[in-house]
Amino acid sequence: MAKPTPTARARAGRLALALASVLVSLLAAELTLRALGIAPARFAQTANLESVDKRVALDLYADDPRAYFPLDLRIESERAPFREALPEVDARFEQTPFGVPLRFGEELCRGEAIGPPDPSRPRVLVIGDSFTEGQGVREEDTFVARLGARMPDVELLDCGRRGYDFPRLREWFDLRLHEEPNVVVYAMVLNDPEQSEAFHARQQYLDDWILDRRRMFTEGHGMPPAWQPRLFALVRDRIESARVGDETTRWYREMVLAPNQEGWDRTLAHMVHMDQTMRARGGTFVVALWPLMIGLDGEYPFTSTHETIVAALEERHILVRDTLRGFTGQDPRELWVHPADRHPNERAHAIFAYDIEPTVRAAVEAAR
Repeated sequence: MAKPTPTARARAGRLALALASVLVSLLAAELTLRALGIAPARFAQTANLESVDKRVALDLYADDPRAYFPLDLRIESERAPFREALPEVDARFEQTPFGVPLRFGEELCRGEAIGPPDPSRPRVLVIGDSFTEGQGVREEDTFVARLGARMPDVELLDCGRRGYDFPRLREWFDLRLHEEPNVVVYAMVLNDPEQSEAFHARQQYLDDWILDRRRMFTEGHGMPPAWQPRLFALVRDRIESARVGDETTRWYREMVLAPNQEGWDRTLAHMVHMDQTMRARGGTFVVALWPLMIGLDGEYPFTSTHETIVAALEERHILVRDTLRGFTGQDPRELWVHPADRHPNERAHAIFAYDIEPTVRAAVEAAR
């Protein structure tokens, strides 16, 4: 058998040295990541506690990075008042102690009970989902409350309900007409349209650009197993995040395109019904379109989706205000309720209120 030549031995030596260098570098990187506590972002599962009559609720989070949440349930005196309506609070406060209280009137609209209309003050009913209700936002900081403060001659009712999409939003609209509004503002979010059965089934493997469910954990501390290399975990998380992000973005875009044409057509029919109903009552219907709190400082991925929605509504002569321009250039991380919860925070609500105020004022004048 031929002996390795000096050249072959030299090549083998260089290869071994290169491999050893790579291994040393990887080990150094791993030790550095562990020393600095760097790992894929993980968040304790957020919580919403709600009383049986749905009049009292809490939005709860594991920490309070912006020092915004008014409640620290680790303090007995802050926890005790909720124990009767929300008995599960004692089982939740250790993992998610920081929170925002929510109160609802008999009509399940946020805030005080709704009284009879005051003829001297036009009534504006605002409907929508959790963006309107104000998930994770103090009552006084919601865009509805801010509009009310800026328009004291108008009565603003926050009847947003989390989780309400079409067709339920239409049912909610019909029900809340009992409040005799002069104007109805529907604050639309991109995931509100009705979905065909086939289209809805696609969401099961998607993340959400509103709640970072993929990174939430319910038990333990959410860190990778001790034996798993941190560098590997970070790379895998980045790859998975990109894959899921692409799928989620496509799903949102196609909500108003051919893959969900049946659901989108029904959604437009619902909004036409709402508009015609308000016109028949001598009132005004307004659609105010929220952006999602992502990519606002760069390439916002849903500009064409906004354009499709606005064009469809204008074609049907429905008054619409797209607030995307008011948010463009903002750092979306500064607009989140929490790193795990990308619902609009108090700053985002202020931007939205400022942007739609002229449209709401015009609608009120048109309905007088």
